[in-house]
Amino acid sequence: MNNRVPVTVWVLIAGDGFSAAFRFMVMPFLALYMHTVTGATPATVGLVIGLAAFSSLASSFVLGPLSDRLGRKPSLIAGSAAQLVALVGFGFAHEIIVFAALQIFSGMAWALQGPAYQALLTDLTPEPRRVRVFGFNYWAVNIGAATGPLLGAVVGSGRSPLPFLIAAAAQALMLAAIALLLPRDTGEGPSGATAVESLGHMRRGLANPVLLWSFIGLFLVGLTYSQIESTLPQYLGLHYAQGARLFAYVLTANAVSVVLFQPFLSRWQEGRPLVFGFVGGAAIYALANAAFVFAVAPAAWIGTNVFFTIGEVLLAPVQQEIVARYAPTDQRATFFTLQNIIAGLAFGVGPFLGGLALGSGGKVGLFSAMAVVDLAAVVVFALSLGRRAMAPPIDQAEA
Repeated sequence: MNNRVPVTVWVLIAGDGFSAAFRFMVMPFLALYMHTVTGATPATVGLVIGLAAFSSLASSFVLGPLSDRLGRKPSLIAGSAAQLVALVGFGFAHEIIVFAALQIFSGMAWALQGPAYQALLTDLTPEPRRVRVFGFNYWAVNIGAATGPLLGAVVGSGRSPLPFLIAAAAQALMLAAIALLLPRDTGEGPSGATAVESLGHMRRGLANPVLLWSFIGLFLVGLTYSQIESTLPQYLGLHYAQGARLFAYVLTANAVSVVLFQPFLSRWQEGRPLVFGFVGGAAIYALANAAFVFAVAPAAWIGTNVFFTIGEVLLAPVQQEIVARYAPTDQRATFFTLQNIIAGLAFGVGPFLGGLALGSGGKVGLFSAMAVVDLAAVVVFALSLGRRAMAPPIDQAEA
C-alpha cells in the first residue's frame, strides 16, 4: 500500500497557514474594533461575535451536506469568495447592525468551506498518515497565527479599518490560487444523497456512541475556548493600558507554543487511544482556567495561556481523526458538518455567556465557571468515551 502523502496535501496545508496569518491579523481584534467603532456594551459585542457561529450552525444543515454534492473545489471557491466580501465589509462598517449582518454572512461561508476543506484533506491522505497530516495542518495554521496578531498590533487591528482590507487582499490571492491550482477532480467519492438523506446520515452519526460522547465533550470545551477570542480581549483591553498589545502577545504565545509542542505531542499520541487526547486536553483546560483567576501581571496571562495551549494541542488532532475514522467515505463533509454544528453552538453561546459572567462576576466569576465546565468535559470523556473506545466505525458496524 502506498502511504505517501500527495504534494497537493502539502500545498493545501501551506495555503491554510498563509490564510490563517491574515485571518488572525484581524478577527481576534474584531470584538475590540466593534466596541471602539460602535460603543456597544461587552454583552452586545459578545452576542454579535457569536452570530457567526449561530449562522454557521443554522446554515450547516443545508450548506455542509451541499459541499458533498457540489464537490470540494466549488465549495472552497464559493466559501473563500464569501469570506472576501465579509472582510471588505468589516472595514467599512460603522453600525452594530452591519457588523451583525456580516457576521451572519461569514458564518454561512464557513458552513460551506470548512467541511469541504476537512473532507478534502481526509480524501487525499492515506489513512495511516491522517493523524500526522491533521497535526501538520494544525501546526501550519498556528505558524500563521503566531505572526498574525503581532502584525495586527503593528498595523492597528482593533482601531483601524486598514487591516481588514489587507486581509481581504490576501483572501483574494488565496481564492485565485484555489481556482487555478486545485484540480477539478480532487478524489472524493460521489454523493448522491438528498438533503433529507444527509440529515439521516447526521442522525446515524449521533447514534454512534464514540461520536456522540466526543461531541458532547467537545461542546463543553468549546464553551471555554470561545472566551479566548471574545471575553479575554475585552477584559485585557479594558483593564490594561496596552490591552490590545498584551492580547496580541497572548495569542502569539499560543501559536508559538503550538509550533514548539505539536511535533512532540503528536508523536506521543500516535498508537494511543484517542480518549487520552480528549481527557488530557480537557483537564489542562480546567487547570489553566483556574490559573487565569489569579493572573495579574502580563507574564502570568502569557504563561498561563502557554499551559492552556498544551490542552489545545492534545485536542485538535483527535477531534478531526475521530470523525475521519467513523464517517462513511462519501459523506465525510456531512459528518464534519455535524461536528462543526456542535462546535458552532458552543462558540455561539460561549461569548454571550462569557460576557454575562464577566459583567456580573468579573474575572473570578468568568474563569471559575469555565474551569467547572472543563471538569465536566473530563468526566464525559473519561466515563463515556473511554469505555466505548473500541466501538467499530459506522461502515463496519453496519456491514
